[in-house]
Amino acid sequence: MNIRHGSAILSGLAIIAGATVGLGAQDEAGVKQVQQLIKKAQATVESIDSAKLQLQKTVDSYNALLAPDVKDRRDAYKQLQKEMANSEKKRADVSTRSGEMRTESDKLFKGWQDSLASIQSPDLKKRSEDRLKKTQDRFAEIREAGQHASSLYEPFMKTLKDQVAYLGHDLNPGAVASLKPDADKLNAQAKDLYAAIDKVTSGATANIAKLNAE
Repeated sequence: MNIRHGSAILSGLAIIAGATVGLGAQDEAGVKQVQQLIKKAQATVESIDSAKLQLQKTVDSYNALLAPDVKDRRDAYKQLQKEMANSEKKRADVSTRSGEMRTESDKLFKGWQDSLASIQSPDLKKRSEDRLKKTQDRFAEIREAGQHASSLYEPFMKTLKDQVAYLGHDLNPGAVASLKPDADKLNAQAKDLYAAIDKVTSGATANIAKLNAE
């Protein structure tokens, strides 16, 4: 989840909801497009799950560094730096997958909108328009959840980096102990962030299941 991409990282999952179109009004190319979007959506969900697991490993390393019984604090510090670098890589992958899915969704929505003009039956056209509106509403709902997750992620990472920088030249017990209140707050932030990410991925997964069933 790249901080600079904001909602484009996690809220990109909202596009999954947009795939639930009226397939009866689409041609074969449209059907293939939906299947391609499903693949992109699944890849995005998997990348976000992977990024969350890596973030948890990073937080675990952070807590291990602050533990009073740590054997070698310098090694623990280096391990934390390594996990943070891995988190950056995972977030970059999420950004890439999200961008690919957004491209596919743009194609799908454009094709759906264009197909409305070819529907002669007023009843069928109205039904297709209603499904489009419903899909757009779902998109907005999941996008909002994604933006919330992103809004939690940025301050979390900023706080973590500040604390790592604070310990960079001072790993003695006194410096570590002084971070206890900050560490408690950071771990609470992490729990809120995990819950926000889970909300986005669970909603996306549910929409993928619906799409596969329709």
